Amino acid sequence: MVTFKLPDIGEGIQEGEIVKWYVQEGDYVKKNDVIVEIMTDKVTVQIPSPYEGKVAKIYYKTGEIAKVGTPLVDFSTSDSVQEPPSKELEPSQQKETKEIKEVVSEKSIIDYGKILASPAIRKRARELGINLSSIQGTGENGRITTEDFNNYINQLKQKKVETVPTATTVQPTVTRGRRFEMHGLRRLISEKMTKSKQTIPHFTVAEEVNVTALLELRENLKKSNYNISFTPFFVLASVKALKEFPYLNARCLEDGSYEILDYYNIGIAVDTPDGLTVAVVKEADKKSLSQLASEISDLAERARNNKLKLDEVKDSTFTVTNVGSIGGIFSTPIINYPEVAILGVHRVRDEPHGKFMYITLSADHRLIDGAMAARFIVRIKNYLENPITLLV
Repeated sequence: MVTFKLPDIGEGIQEGEIVKWYVQEGDYVKKNDVIVEIMTDKVTVQIPSPYEGKVAKIYYKTGEIAKVGTPLVDFSTSDSVQEPPSKELEPSQQKETKEIKEVVSEKSIIDYGKILASPAIRKRARELGINLSSIQGTGENGRITTEDFNNYINQLKQKKVETVPTATTVQPTVTRGRRFEMHGLRRLISEKMTKSKQTIPHFTVAEEVNVTALLELRENLKKSNYNISFTPFFVLASVKALKEFPYLNARCLEDGSYEILDYYNIGIAVDTPDGLTVAVVKEADKKSLSQLASEISDLAERARNNKLKLDEVKDSTFTVTNVGSIGGIFSTPIINYPEVAILGVHRVRDEPHGKFMYITLSADHRLIDGAMAARFIVRIKNYLENPITLLV
């Protein structure tokens, strides 16, 4: 028997959510076969098996959080695996064993026969006095999985709770709706946004931009077979402005200090079927408009198909979120922690004297004063209203 633990994925990642198991207990896998998909706060990765053998035990269910260095899977290289010597149960385990044995009939016959279950499940069943034939296995060939066993245990616990007499009868609360628990990317977004709002004192400034000239430039480029969306222009304008206002190209550190960065990795917020993902254009200041357009399109497509690599979602220094492609004329974006500012761009509006849109800047007030933020967003406004300057 050999135990495979969640490896160090890098970037200081300490945990990940189990998104999907590609194997189940009893399956035979070869070395480098993908066994599980895990989502971190950076990216979703597929973990291959470092061993060849039979899956003896899976430690986590889908949706649970696995810590780096904790067991993921037990593998055995033969059908006959010796069980480890019994150890004295912890007090909490002793209490659980006592409670469950009170529910299990004393006349239960512990006869496993041809019942398919892992050695660990058989061992735990003997400790609790549970007849495995009472459990309906959902694994291959009726194998009892860890989830099957745990569900049965929970049912027994619930049965014991229901048999405890109460002094008063409490009427059940009538609810209308359904409970929703956050998992996957939605949970990661929730955690990151909560940390950003709790840690960073946000403030927002806004400007109205006349984008008539920008639209004309895009049309002229399209005639030359350059079909470029708004976003590359926003990235170019941001990079040029960041070079003039370096405090906005910074990162807040856990000790309360800040790091002013001399490289420009621009995060692009992408709306995907699973939620918001920030893909990163590295060294955006060294790329042309057409190069930015091509890279942003590629990153967005792979983000929607969950194909981004870890390096493509990390180390951003400033983020641009384009809400206007969907709708909305104004927003106050939440900063992409640990950055210190984020630019929001919005829907183009038809006015009698031209085409206009609002742009907003949310910034960390600990480092950036209102005057600096206002000057920065006005600089971006000037670049967008005179887009030919972005190409010089």
